[in-house]
Amino acid sequence: MNKELIISASPTSVEIALLDDNRLVEIHQQRTKANFTVGDIFVGRIRKLMPSLNAAFVDIGHRQDAFLHYTDLGPKLR
Repeated sequence: MNKELIISASPTSVEIALLDDNRLVEIHQQRTKANFTVGDIFVGRIRKLMPSLNAAFVDIGHRQDAFLHYTDLGPKLR
């Protein structure tokens, strides 16, 4: 059994295909009109602190909480 996962990502879409012995088993496509780039600012509320990971899960209004690692805070806050 030879499995292969192929991912194609662009700023407006992500396409994922799962091949099993060179046969297509699954395909997922997600398109978005929102263009997120580095530097976007979100207002959120901390849902859960994870000291062992040096991270937190933050509610920013999406279905799932965002994951924020301390290295994402920038060099001035480390």
